[in-house]
Formats: sequence, C-alpha cells, structure tokens
Amino acid sequence: MPEKFNPDSVIGLYRKDISSDKRLCKTTVARQDLVDEIIQKLKNSKNSTQHFVFIGPRGIGKTHLLSLIEFEVNSTPELSNKYVPIRFPEENNRILSFADFLIGIVEILSVVNIDSQCLGLFEAINEEQDDDIITDTILPRLSQFHKTTGKKLLIFVENLDALFSQQMKNSKSIHQLRKFLMDNPIAVFVGTSPIYFKGFNDIKHPLYDFFDIQVIRDLTEEETIELIRLNLEYDQFEDQIHIFEQLKPKITALHIMTGGNPRLILMLYGLITKDNILDVKIQFQQLLDKVTPFYQDRIKDLQPQQRALLETMALMRSARVPRTPGNIARKMRKSPGHISTLLQRMVQSGYLLIAINPNDKRSKLYRIKEGFFDLWLAMNQSRLHRKRFPFLVEFFERWYSDKKERERKRCDLRATTKEYTDERSNQITDEITGYLSDLGSRDEQVQTKIEIALEKLKHGDIEYSTKMLTELKPLAGDSKLFAWMTDKLGLWQSEGIEKDIYQQFEEMIDYWRKYRSGDLEDAAQIAQQLSYDFTRSGLHQINELFLTDALEKTESESQKIPLLLRMASSQKIDGRYNASLQTLDDTLKLCRDFNDRKNESITLNNISLVYQARGDYDKALKYLEDSLIISQEIGNRAGEGTILNNISQVYQARGDYDKALKYLEDSLIISQGIGDRAGEGTTLNNFSQVYQARGDYDKALKYLEDSLIISQEIGNRAVECATLNNISLVYQARGDYDKALKYLEESLIISQEIGNRAGEGTTLNNFSQVYHTRGDYDKALKYLEDSLIISQEIGDRAGEGMTLNNISQVYKAQRDYKKALKYLEESLKIRQEIGDRAGEGTTLNNISQIFDARGDYKKALKYLEESLKISQEIGDRAGMCATLFNLGHIHWTKKEQQQAVRAWVTVFVIAKQIGEAQALKELDNLAKYFGQKGIEFWEKLAEDFNIKK
Repeated sequence: MPEKFNPDSVIGLYRKDISSDKRLCKTTVARQDLVDEIIQKLKNSKNSTQHFVFIGPRGIGKTHLLSLIEFEVNSTPELSNKYVPIRFPEENNRILSFADFLIGIVEILSVVNIDSQCLGLFEAINEEQDDDIITDTILPRLSQFHKTTGKKLLIFVENLDALFSQQMKNSKSIHQLRKFLMDNPIAVFVGTSPIYFKGFNDIKHPLYDFFDIQVIRDLTEEETIELIRLNLEYDQFEDQIHIFEQLKPKITALHIMTGGNPRLILMLYGLITKDNILDVKIQFQQLLDKVTPFYQDRIKDLQPQQRALLETMALMRSARVPRTPGNIARKMRKSPGHISTLLQRMVQSGYLLIAINPNDKRSKLYRIKEGFFDLWLAMNQSRLHRKRFPFLVEFFERWYSDKKERERKRCDLRATTKEYTDERSNQITDEITGYLSDLGSRDEQVQTKIEIALEKLKHGDIEYSTKMLTELKPLAGDSKLFAWMTDKLGLWQSEGIEKDIYQQFEEMIDYWRKYRSGDLEDAAQIAQQLSYDFTRSGLHQINELFLTDALEKTESESQKIPLLLRMASSQKIDGRYNASLQTLDDTLKLCRDFNDRKNESITLNNISLVYQARGDYDKALKYLEDSLIISQEIGNRAGEGTILNNISQVYQARGDYDKALKYLEDSLIISQGIGDRAGEGTTLNNFSQVYQARGDYDKALKYLEDSLIISQEIGNRAVECATLNNISLVYQARGDYDKALKYLEESLIISQEIGNRAGEGTTLNNFSQVYHTRGDYDKALKYLEDSLIISQEIGDRAGEGMTLNNISQVYKAQRDYKKALKYLEESLKIRQEIGDRAGEGTTLNNISQIFDARGDYKKALKYLEESLKISQEIGDRAGMCATLFNLGHIHWTKKEQQQAVRAWVTVFVIAKQIGEAQALKELDNLAKYFGQKGIEFWEKLAEDFNIKK
C-alpha cells in the first residue's frame, strides 16, 4: 500500500522544530505525567524559584520533553503571560562563561522580538571583551524586563554535562550563574544531561543539590507498543491499525532491538509497514550509518575498561560461547572476579541486563541492554560478515517468531522466485533464502539449508550448494541422521543424485514443510511412507545439558555409571538434593546389575555426601559404613581412606570431635601407607578443622602448614587455595587480622588464576568475616556481595544461602534489623528448599536474635525452639550449644532466671563433652559477669541441677 503523506508527519529524530508540535503532543508516551508535574510547578511558582534537570541517555527523548514543556507554556495563557521561553540551541559551544550565557539570552530575546530594545543591546554588547562589563550591563536590563513585563525567563539548555564539565570551566562563572538563578526570581532554568556529572555528585561544587533532578527511563515494552500505535494512527496507516494485534510481536522485536530507546524506535518505525527482507536490510544499514555519531558519543562517556567490555560482549555472538562472566573474562584476559565486578557496575549504569542461563536455570548471562547498540558495536568491530549480517538474523528471529509464519514466508518466496529469470533477481532470491535458512531452531535451520542445497544441486549450482553445506556442517552436530544425509550430499554433489534417492529426499522435505506448517497428521502419513529408518533419537534439543545428551547417546549401560555420578554431583552442587539422590539411586542399581563393586562404593559414598549436606547425619553414616565395607572387601585402600575422612566430617559436624579425630588418624595411616599424597594433605587439613573447633590453634596451624607443603609439592592448587583459606581462619580466630588477610589474598590469587569460582566465592566470604570482626562493615558487605554474585552465577545454592545469612549479620551489627531480617528470610527459604538442615537451624537461630534485639522475646523464643529441634534431630551438638546459649539469654532477660541458668548449664555439659572452645569461652565470660570462676562455677551448677556430664 502506498504511504500517505501528512505534512505534519515528519519525525524529528535529532533536532527540535522538525516534528510538529501537534505530532509531538499526539504521539507522546510515558512522559506526560512528568510534563504535567513541571507545568504545575511552573504555575504554582511565585517568588521562590525551582530549577529542573532531566537526565537520561542520548535518544531517550529529553529534547522532545523540553519541546512539550515549551509548547504547553506558549499555548496556555496563564503560563504565556508569566514566562518567556528562551531555548538555546542543542549544541551550545559558544557558552564558555557566564557572560556568554547572558549574551545568548539577549540574542534569543532579540530574535523572538519580545523586547525591541534587546536587538540594540545585543549589537552593542556582542563584541565587548570585558566579561564584567557584559554582566553589569545585561543583568539590570533583564531585571528591568522582568519588572516591566511581569514575566520570568524560562531558559532551556541541553547537554549540561558538556557545558559545565568542558566549556564553562571557570568556577567564578558557575558561581555567578548559581547566584543569578538563586537570588533573582526572574528566571527558571530547565536543563538536560545524558549523564550525572561532577556538579551533581560533588558536594563542593556550586551546583550540588541545586536542581530538581528527574531521571528519564527507557520505554517499557507496553509503552513501545503504544508509541508505534500512536504514530500509525497519526500517519493514518489504516491497514496496519486494522491488524495491530498481529503486529505486536514485531513491535516487541523492535523493543528488544532498541532497548526501549525512543529515538531508535522511531528510526525503525518504518519497518512496521514493510515485509521485505532486503528493504529491511537496507534500512538497517542506513540506520547504522545514522546512529554512528550517536553511539560514538555513548562510547566516549565510558571508561576504557567499560568500552573494552562492551566491544568484547558484542563480538561474542555464538550460542556455543554464551556471555557468562567466565567466558567474558577469558575473552578479555582478565580475572573472573574483576569482570564480575565490572559487569555489575555496568548493570547498575543501565548498559547491561542480566538473564537466567536457560541451560542450567541458575547461572547468569549478560547482554547489552540496547540491542541496536550491541549490533552497532559488533558491526563496527567485525568485518567477517559482509553479505549476511548476523544482527539481521537475530532481528528476524524475533520478527518472524512464529514457525508457521516463517514457513508461509518461505512458501511465498518459492512461489515468487519461479518467475525470476535474470541474474540480479536470482541473487536477490539467494540472499532472501539465505536469511530465512538462519531462522528457527537448529533442526529447522538444518532442514531449510538441506532443501536449498538440494534445489541448487538439482539446477547444477554447485557453488551455492557448497555454501549451504558449509553452513550446515556446524549445525548438524553428531546426529546420526543428519551426518548420514550431509555425507551423502557431499557425494551427490560430485556424482549426482540417483532418482530414487532424490525422491526420498523430496518426501523428507515435504515432511519437514508439513510439520513446520502445523499439518501434523499429513506429516505423520508422509513419515510412514519414507523407505529408510527415520528416527528422532539422535536429535538434540537446544536446552539439553551436556550430560543429558551424553547419557542418551551412551548405548552401554555400564558406561553410563561415571556419567550418572557426574550428573548427581552437578545436581548436588546446584542444591537439587532430591534429584541428586534419584540419579544416585539409578546409578546404584546399575552398579549392582553389573557387579561394579568399586563404583558401588563410590555411589554409596556420594549418597552419604548428599545426606550430610542436608544435615541427615544418621543416614550419611549408614551409607558411609556400607561404602567402607565394600572398599575394604575389594582392597581399595585409597577409597577406604577417603571414606574414613568423610566419616570424620560427619562426626565433626555433630560436634563429636574425639570420634572425628579417630577416623582421621585411621585415614592418615592409609594415605601415608599407600603414598597417597593428595589424600594425606586433605586429611591433615581436616585435622586442623577439629583442633580449631576445640580452640587448639597451635595444633590446627601445624596441621595446616603440613597440608600446605604437600599441596604445593604435588601442585594441587585447589587444595592449596583451600588450605590458605583455613590458615587465615585460624589467624582470624586468634585476632591476628593482618595475617588472616595476607593468607586470604594468596588464596584469592590462586582461585582466580585457576578459575576456581567456588573457591573464589569462599575466599571473598572469608574476607568479609575479617572486616566484619574489625567493624569495617562497608568492606565486609562489598566482599559478601561479590561472593553472592559468584554463588548465584555458578549455581551454588548452599553457598548462596550461607552468604545471604552472613550479609544479614553485617546489617544486624549495624542495627539495620529490617534488612538483616530480609536477608535471613531469603537464606532460610533457600536452605529449606535444598534441605540444608544444619544451615536452616543456624538461620533460625539468627532470626531469633533479630527479634531479641527488637524486644520481641516471644518470637525470638519460637525461632530458637525451632532451631534447637533441628539441632537435636540431626545430632548437631555444636549447634545445640549456640541455640541453648541464646535461649538462656532470652530467659534471663525475661527474669526467668532458673530456666536461663539451666540452659547455660546444659551448654556447659555439652561443650565440655565435645571440646567446643567458643561455647566454653562464652560461658567463662558469663561466669565472670556473675563474679564467679568459670569451670568450677558451671561444674557445681551441673551437680546442683543434676545434669549428666
């Protein structure tokens, strides 16, 4: 349909006065409330004057907003009798001083002919060299103008960042401007800036806290749809308005492409009325040229590392290398921690968005917020794609989002191209079919490329057929069906296709077309007629995980065992304990079916680790004992040592340190006896944890130093990293924070060098604990936030729950109980979801402390009782000590002294049994509070209360 011409329909994308006032008003979206607010303030303004600044990125509609305000003032008698709009040009390069600013006002006044004397004044003062003379001359005249007319100057100035940061550098001029605006009620200032600049952020700057600042946001998807609708109505595109609901997916594609930037949306507005791929391509290319200055300005606003980050991400266009922090870090040759911090800053600045990785549903993917900015960066940096632009493929994936619509387009194309006879038309056809072959799922792309290759072979076009086969190769993957087909295509390319084989392919193509069009019954009938074994068992779904794919392809059941063990481990790390147990149960059945005793022992051991993570220590011990029996029966000494180590961990978690040490000693004998240096290092490390819990820091440190030597000798950097971390914890417990930080810094370097994200997250968490203990809460929070990002990105839900719990403790220390409770509730939710019983008990304990601090002792007791119940159920005696100690505190506060003392005596008995150093230390301090000696005091009370030791 030919486009109608409306004399008011021209859209001004860069300058004011190109779009008519009528169009601006009729097509305004998401800004009217802001305009109304400013207009109301202008109406209410009397002697006092408020000044306004709008901040938003280029293209957000700041100029449009000023034009709307100017129009409202000029068209409303109440305002036009009160204000004279003074609109400076968008680029104000001549304003280098306050005097230049005043000359500009006089010049504009003379042009609009408000004051006939202004023209003479401008001509008289325009070439004056002395700024003071200019100021002393113009200011009285402006005051006189105000008194004579009763009107204020409504001054519009854009790009304040450049004006105040690059042009008007003299502080005297800025002070003069501030004084002019503040002391003389003759002017209202309305400005715009793409960024926050020094004047807004620096408390020492004259303009700090001077303006009423309004931040303009991008349009939402709904607002983008409304913007297009209003423009279609204004331009009277009746056909498009009639099918507007059908256009919404395409408008959504524009929204995603532009990031909701109004200027870019209107640049691409014409595409809504087009449906020709090559027309769209030409418009995109032209638009890329138009927006180059626009995006060059955006890039200039950024720091070098931020520019490098955006360009690196723009060039990462392969689905096989998603934009995860780890992949980005490798591309930039920077540490993952550094990149994660940089990514977060860019998200906060509005340049990037975060999405959940569809492959694992947990980790994070990053994308450039404005799709067109992303494409511009990619095309600016890469010249690899000269004919078929990848950004157009991305766009058309959204433009033709429906599979049936894509197939209809292909059918229309096939019908149309039969009429082409000249070379140029064939080139156009090839390009169109090429773009269409890049749309849809991988299966759909493979199908359409095979169709094109076959069609070209049929007509003897070997060159184009070869091109399609080249594109097909990385898509086909290891599918047996497509591998066979592509192999045959290569053969037929050189020798030709037998008639019968070609007929089979024709049937296959017909099947694909029917299937894509939604004719499923016809497709099924065609499939049944195919003469070869057609199966979909080898096809891959886009979102399948690697292990799932590998398991489906493994024919030997026995060979699935190690894959299943890896799958279960991945599920456990992700906090999906039930799924992990189900996978391990399947693995155990396979092991027993094939009498694979070694893997049966490993599977039982892994089952125990899941139960231990859930705090179900009885079940964990049962599976470990079964695993140990098998390892001993088959003589797997290394496995036996590992299992003994894991048994010790269960007893340590329960606070039974004597048993934990016994099993560690047995494990150490085995690892040393068979020369298992790695196992020996791990066992020594675990020894240290028991002695640290008992408060014997000298022994803990000795074991850690021995473990560190081993890990360094055998080059086990992951264990070295963990050992350095544990050494830091000992020094922290001793109060030697400088040494603790030194070891943490060494650990962090290693974890970042080897890409150990989990280790990096743990180390950052430990950094926070040192700074928390020191009272440096800002630093503690920073490290915890960085640690939280990592645990979320790698899908470590247990780590995420722990970190949220630790963040709460920082806010609690700062007496921000509301935030502390918020993070504790998030931590509790995760720990309950994944079945982390020990962690759940800890979090409930910490929640009780918030209500205790608030004086809500009833709720505090409720949470403590829930925590104590969990500790008792799972046999966590160290946890029982902490909970009972806090229970005693609540009872004492409530004047229930008998109950308080009984709780503390119970803590003493348990702590003495297991050697819990921290609890005994707290009890010693409590005894001193009562004016008593620690051990003797609690010993006597234990006898008085008849509590068994």
